[in-house]
Amino acid sequence: MTIITIGSLSVYAQSQRYPTNAEIQQILREFQKRASSPPYSRECCGGTERDTRTTAQRQPLESFVKAWSQAAPTVAPFLGWWVNNDGEIGVYPSNIRGRVCVIHVSPGLDYKFSVGSISNRQINLSRDLAGWVLLSQRNTSGNTFLLVASVGSDNIATASPGSAIYTYPELPQAPTKLPLSKASPQENSRIVREFNAAGCTVSLPKQR
Repeated sequence: MTIITIGSLSVYAQSQRYPTNAEIQQILREFQKRASSPPYSRECCGGTERDTRTTAQRQPLESFVKAWSQAAPTVAPFLGWWVNNDGEIGVYPSNIRGRVCVIHVSPGLDYKFSVGSISNRQINLSRDLAGWVLLSQRNTSGNTFLLVASVGSDNIATASPGSAIYTYPELPQAPTKLPLSKASPQENSRIVREFNAAGCTVSLPKQR
């Protein structure tokens, strides 16, 4: 089968068109077909890969997700600091209903901030990451992962079985605790300011 390819992160950020529902369903069908076919099933999030984190490594995030599943059940499955070989994605809850906050880090420690909205069990991102769609998926081994879909410069919606998959999430850290120092002080301040203005939080939900 033809391997789905993915554009550069700069193309992601510049794209203003989001993948349609039909395009997303096609991406998921192609991904699942590849993930269940040897030798690709041994890749990240294929049919046989298992989560190798210890209980101690998983527990802080699991407690955080459980708490937020009561206040924001559609947001909770996405929460965490997700990683792959090409970058990292932090997904945070917001105290504003229906809102999600995302920080993306490229290999060169280039930080981008986005506010997302949830619809049809997917997150559509805006601002620095306009055009990205985050999808929460689970393989047959129970391993949860984050799949990024976007529209490339050729106007084709794509997602790569390698670089578009983020897995093994940990508890997300406040931006003030992230290694933002390689960005400019102005960018650091902007990310923290926009994070707070969007109601983003690393705290447990307020009791209602």
